Amino acid sequence: MRVRAGYGLALLLGGLLAGLTVLAYWPGMQAGFYFDDLVNIVDAPALHWKEWSAAGVRRVVEEATMPTRVLANLSFALNHLYGGLDPSGYHWTNLVIHLLVGAALLWVAVLLGGQGSRCVVKPEQRLLFALPAVSLFLLHPLNIQAVTYAVQRMTALAALFVLLALGCYISARVRHGRRAAAWFAAAGICWLLALGNKETAVALPLVLLIYEACFFPACWKERIRHLSRRLGRLRLAGLIVGAAALAGAVAGQLYYTPDLIRWNELLPGRDFTGLQRVLTEARVQFFYLSLLLWPAPSRLNLDHDFGLSVSLFQPWTTAVAVAGWLGVAAATLWLARRHPRYGFPLLGYGVFHLLESGPINLELVFEHRMYLPMAFLAFPITNLLLDCRRGRRLILGGLALLLIPLSAATFERNQTWSEPLVFLRDCAAKSPDKFRPWYNLGTELGKAGQLAEAERALSRALAVRPDHSMAHNQLGNVYLLMGRRQQALVHYQKAVQHDPDNLEAMFNLAVEYDARGEGREAVRLFRQFVESAPPYYEEARRRAQLRLRALR
Repeated sequence: MRVRAGYGLALLLGGLLAGLTVLAYWPGMQAGFYFDDLVNIVDAPALHWKEWSAAGVRRVVEEATMPTRVLANLSFALNHLYGGLDPSGYHWTNLVIHLLVGAALLWVAVLLGGQGSRCVVKPEQRLLFALPAVSLFLLHPLNIQAVTYAVQRMTALAALFVLLALGCYISARVRHGRRAAAWFAAAGICWLLALGNKETAVALPLVLLIYEACFFPACWKERIRHLSRRLGRLRLAGLIVGAAALAGAVAGQLYYTPDLIRWNELLPGRDFTGLQRVLTEARVQFFYLSLLLWPAPSRLNLDHDFGLSVSLFQPWTTAVAVAGWLGVAAATLWLARRHPRYGFPLLGYGVFHLLESGPINLELVFEHRMYLPMAFLAFPITNLLLDCRRGRRLILGGLALLLIPLSAATFERNQTWSEPLVFLRDCAAKSPDKFRPWYNLGTELGKAGQLAEAERALSRALAVRPDHSMAHNQLGNVYLLMGRRQQALVHYQKAVQHDPDNLEAMFNLAVEYDARGEGREAVRLFRQFVESAPPYYEEARRRAQLRLRALR
């Protein structure tokens, strides 16, 4: 009866937690599409399914903006099939995935809580003690970017399948024979599914090796001795090097972008080198921890403007951060050896940050990169509740009280996400010296008909990036709507000058030349547009062809 009562209480608390999570995220379900949502969902015709078909699946695989993230792209296509480009369907799907991640996290926390000599707590009790840690994860405002931001379903799905793979692997290690083989196979399948959502899942095998070293050290020592006797030390070393090279090749293949890794040269489209990015990431990681500990809505931002580390001592905090992380790494390795139930999840946290902290062509800071690493922090909290019997009530009370401000902050931040203009103004106010927030705000203001403010925002954007073709095109559109056609013409010309392949600017400039009676220039640009425009510019191509026939 006690066992049933324990599971019943856990089920009740879990239901209450799910309901509280839905309430905290409720305003965000009305959010729009932002930033990378546009290129990956809104402007991705391959994902705009009208019916289910094999040809549609093939288009998603071949033509999506990020073709290696197949499963996430297929889920976006299914959203479009049943709800078109209504953002709410995408957001509700993300919230369901977030709850499933919480369930998977709860399962793995119970499994890990059952390992180690100090743990004699029954499964139903472990379940109850894991719930507070999972509550912190589900309700923490730092996770909003992985849930309310539609395109970051990629991050959430990868986290879901990584946790499922880890749970399956742990389950396999405590079984034998066919049951163990089945669990190992399930772990492998889940890992492949994780890779189909985001490349960071490639780090999971390293996490599993750390798990083996932490919880089964004697077994691994015996295996290494056995392999050493059979292969010889030289061959064994070659095997290890070969496996590492293969893993690196797989990771490189998954990151399909050319010129992804550069050490001393500027990364394509960036103002920093690979080395500078690595140095900066040392500070970024402490910034992430500060957001974890103090996630006030005023500190959260979609598009952070983070200062670059030009060298190890510029700024001086870079050297402090690097030294700090070296110390943390040493302490965590010691902890993993002495207390694996605490050291292993902390090492897992670090491993899943490493891949996106290297000399690769990625943005410096995004809050959603904390999503999967933060999940690993739930494990030591669960173990602390299991081990600290004397202070358990105090810890539980503190965690329960902590859920109140976390839920309130998550609700408040989701309210900001729910209003496009409020949200984009928030981004611009928090990153006033960055191009992208002003450009996004100006574009949205133009759509809303607030032309004077749109002009100011786009002018701010061009003050930062005067050579940005799309910003000139958008400002030209605003001037056209304001009736200031000469200024519109100037900015359309600049847009085409800075990027001759900008089809929107090319078409707009052709229309403007046509309206002015400059037929020769209009014909040249209309013809170039018709020859270059892909199929999804069908309406604009039709208009261009009509004008070409009229201008002959």
